[in-house]
Amino acid sequence: MASWLERGDHSFKLIAGFVVFAGLIGFLLETTYREFFESIIKLSLSEEYSYIIVSFFTVLTVLYLATRYIGFSYGVRLSKVVFAATLLAFSIAIYMLARVDLERGVQLMGLSFACVFVSLLVFIYEPRTLREVIVLLTPLLLIPLPTSMIDSLTPTLSRYIGLLAGFVTGARVIESPGFTQIEVVSASGESVRLSVEAACTGVVTTSCIIAVAPLLAYMASFSVDKPLRKVIISILSILTALMIGLVGNFVRVILVIYVAMNLGVEYAYTFFHYSPSILYSTISVLAAVYIMRRYLNFKEIPLRSLREDFAPRATWDYIAGVLLLLIIVVGATSLIVQSAGTGSGVSSVIVEAHSVSEYLSNPAKYLSTSRLVFTGGVYDAFLTRVLGGLSVYRVSASSMGELYTGYIELVDTPARLHTWELCLTLQGYNVKSSWSTDVEGARVNFIVIERGVWRGVLAYTLIPITIRTPSGDYNVYTRVSLVSGEVVNATGKLTSALISIIVEHSSVQSRGGGVLNTLMQAFIYMLGVFLAYLVVLAIHKLYGYRVKGVFHG
Repeated sequence: MASWLERGDHSFKLIAGFVVFAGLIGFLLETTYREFFESIIKLSLSEEYSYIIVSFFTVLTVLYLATRYIGFSYGVRLSKVVFAATLLAFSIAIYMLARVDLERGVQLMGLSFACVFVSLLVFIYEPRTLREVIVLLTPLLLIPLPTSMIDSLTPTLSRYIGLLAGFVTGARVIESPGFTQIEVVSASGESVRLSVEAACTGVVTTSCIIAVAPLLAYMASFSVDKPLRKVIISILSILTALMIGLVGNFVRVILVIYVAMNLGVEYAYTFFHYSPSILYSTISVLAAVYIMRRYLNFKEIPLRSLREDFAPRATWDYIAGVLLLLIIVVGATSLIVQSAGTGSGVSSVIVEAHSVSEYLSNPAKYLSTSRLVFTGGVYDAFLTRVLGGLSVYRVSASSMGELYTGYIELVDTPARLHTWELCLTLQGYNVKSSWSTDVEGARVNFIVIERGVWRGVLAYTLIPITIRTPSGDYNVYTRVSLVSGEVVNATGKLTSALISIIVEHSSVQSRGGGVLNTLMQAFIYMLGVFLAYLVVLAIHKLYGYRVKGVFHG
């Protein structure tokens, strides 16, 4: 049994290691992965991605349980170094890819961050059982689900929720390939159609249960019950959580229908917007955790590091050396990524405007070129809601004597954009095929569509926009789409028209800051490393003398 002195010494080492590790993660989020962190915060405020809040909860809770019951196993071995170096190299490669593939950039950035997170964690945490490996996998929960996955699930859930709601209320259900509508007679006597959208289908609840599943599995692994009982209770908790979420969203649809019938459509939509799915999801998650805690048996588990002969191996000089190595690794990784990222990625388009709202209200005015002229733009509230952007405009355009219809979508992060395949289906088109091509450092995507006897192609590209105003520069993303009634001969013309936006407005400024700036940052960082090392040793000396005085005084 470990003495009080050993427990106190271990606790201080644990706190020091966790503080240094958390500080390094915070440093990466503030610098290299700042864009990713800002993106997932913005996404978590939207209903479809509100489950990310649960993901944060899961990651932090699992990490807390790991440090409490398992502790940190400091150690530097060749296998650890090789594994961490491989993950860091993979992370850098994924980070570079994220700067090119803007549509999946946030997801790729999240995967890169997860790899860095795990590579740092293995220096101070050493899994020895399958249960302990879960800790290394939880950072993957911070990667937002691609909208293509949500878009493929939404129509199916929408159909079943709509059919069930129509059966209960007696309202007419109108089914289409991409969505389901419920036709009701409102309080004013007019016939209106209410769409069963993503918020009402239980997608958020399903995502939340997926996000909390690793925590439930980790909790079950500490139970002293037989494996069969663990499996049964775990499945019961997940099914209960799913049922609560789906029933909650179903009740929400029923209430919206009855509110529209008895009070009016405007009240129904107000109720719709102020009843977020995260409420049902939170209840679902809490219910799942409660069932696990209530029906599984747990016992007090001593720290693994205190059960072993940990103290003779983990001297304070050794611990300080490991923490110093972590700091150096983070600094080197950050500098390598910054240097490799200099001048890479898709060029940012510069537009001069008096204010951000001026560009957001009339983007067609600023995106016209000598080869592509937008002749009009009409705000589309329906597509803005469906595609998840800040605003969507239907536009007309002309290029080299050809006339096109098209769309301009504005978003603060590309992960918010839904797929064009879903939007086209909602408008009654059939998607026949799709492909993409890279031109001038940008990716142009094509989708062949048809409706009735009409057949054509939609081409789009995603462009990072820097809005330069007197008060400063602001960044948004703009997806520009053009539709042509031709297929065979249109792809080259559409590509040329879209690429002209990037060619004529692109920024030629380097985003890296130059070699001298990188070397200066390296010098400042290494100076900070040395000072941090001195602080850790000073705290150890002061803490060590106080502990000895308490037990030997």
